Amino acid sequence: MANHYDDDLSVHQGLNLIQESDSAKHLLAYGIRAIRTAAFIETTRDPIMTMLSIGVEKMLKLGLGLSHLASNRVWLPVSVLKNDYRHNLIKMEALLREEIRDNVGRATHRYFVDEALAAVDSDPVWAPLVAALNRYGQEGRFYYLDALAENPQREESPQAFWDAAERVALESEPEINAYFQRMMTDLSLSDEFYRRLNARIADSLQRYWDLVAMAGVQGVFGDRGSGWGHDFKNVGRQVAGS
Repeated sequence: MANHYDDDLSVHQGLNLIQESDSAKHLLAYGIRAIRTAAFIETTRDPIMTMLSIGVEKMLKLGLGLSHLASNRVWLPVSVLKNDYRHNLIKMEALLREEIRDNVGRATHRYFVDEALAAVDSDPVWAPLVAALNRYGQEGRFYYLDALAENPQREESPQAFWDAAERVALESEPEINAYFQRMMTDLSLSDEFYRRLNARIADSLQRYWDLVAMAGVQGVFGDRGSGWGHDFKNVGRQVAGS
């Protein structure tokens, strides 16, 4: 099977890219669906953060790998992935956004990438959400287990980081804030309030996913990345929900 792209990826590497991409997009899709449909976030926060911390890490490494491939014809070396990036979502997210911004001139229709970048840049919820997922993925998933073993972690719990993201969503969205004030005097509105709050968190993640996919579709990640971008947003209805 010939390589139809302008890079040096082997056929086997191309198949691995497809498999990893499928894993990433389905983790993201299930995680977003869980946020939007969770009746009680307290009972679903760990499954959500597990799916999303892994899904976001995979998405970031795929985007960074494709950007490197477009510039150097080869995939990112394992030494960079394991020794430099490791599981640092905050670092990788900033690097990938910078890569997209620096290479937006490759885009077939730059307007769409600039629009998606602006949406992420102006989203106050995204940074604390990444911080929460970073905390969980790096060490926080064992927060209570370490405490149980009398070896408590120094940083706050992942729940505290997630709560910080929720506070930003509440403070930055007047409609959600107004609904919160109404809920304080009418607790029957609590389910609808949390549905709206959770939806705002999910929207933030969706914006970044949209940015990465759009950058791919528009050619920011090169020829191979264009086809990848189309596929990266294509999830089945059984995953995305109705």
